[in-house]
Amino acid sequence: MKRLLRKKNFKQLFYLTLVVAIVVASCIEIRGVTHPNTVKAGDTLTIEVKAWMDPYWTQPQSRLIIGFMAPKSWNARENMRMYYTSSFANGTMSPVPANATPLSSSQKWPEAIMERVGIGGNYINDVEWVVFQSDIAYDMSDIAEINATVTIKVKAGPENLRVKLGYFSASSGQELSEPKFYGKWFTDCLEVTDGLGELIDFCSPQISAVQPSSATDNDIITLKYDEDAIATDLSGADKVFLCAKAYTTNNEMIEVCSQQPVSALTQLGGKKWRIDLWPRSYFNLREDQTLDRMEYYYTDVTGTIKVLKQGNTGDPFVFRFNCQ
Repeated sequence: MKRLLRKKNFKQLFYLTLVVAIVVASCIEIRGVTHPNTVKAGDTLTIEVKAWMDPYWTQPQSRLIIGFMAPKSWNARENMRMYYTSSFANGTMSPVPANATPLSSSQKWPEAIMERVGIGGNYINDVEWVVFQSDIAYDMSDIAEINATVTIKVKAGPENLRVKLGYFSASSGQELSEPKFYGKWFTDCLEVTDGLGELIDFCSPQISAVQPSSATDNDIITLKYDEDAIATDLSGADKVFLCAKAYTTNNEMIEVCSQQPVSALTQLGGKKWRIDLWPRSYFNLREDQTLDRMEYYYTDVTGTIKVLKQGNTGDPFVFRFNCQ
């Protein structure tokens, strides 16, 4: 009889523990995101985010937090509207104050989100998290679970690109101490068409990438070379150099192509390289000259091996400068 009671009590304890584990497994989630697969540059993209929250803890005067990750060139903070409907309340949303931080954190909201969820499956780190909050604060202490639909209307940036957009949900009244206290979601690739310049592909491994993806000839830019993207004749080289031709708006060509320190890339570890340059200085521009584009490739110390768009073959890489 005692053995039966012990077995029964063990079963009850097991099921109770299982139920508790299920209940606390997640308190805030994103359960779906819908948006078109393509959008034209400059058009408004409409997105719906399905958010869920089970606010069983005490959190008076809390606000719904939604983060949106997009290319920096979209300037989403200034070009986005957000509102929500839910089983609890409906309302509008606005950007969080610039210095706002999550509960018990010294990091600002965008930094805190980036640290926890990163940039998803994107290969170019020229994206940013923009964070909005509900305009009204609610007492969400120990209320029934909430299902919300957050609608985002954002103007797509000016460039042709493919990117995986990111989404984040949280409550201002809850610390981000554990993954169960926030939701995250990264979509499949969205393509922006009918825009400016060469296609910028955030979604695929890049032999070469320029950051920021949108820049003038007076900005500092970083060119990155990744040996792992495609095996080439330059793979395994001890030194890598940049060979570039810059074209002005008047179609003047200026070439910098030498195996000198000014054109040498720095190895970052592994098989990744980078070079930082200020185009106006690098190409020794006159005051009356403005760059339209730069065509470039990577080469070895002899100058005979070239890494182009398709690896060992193809056209040079192209970067187009903004006029502003």
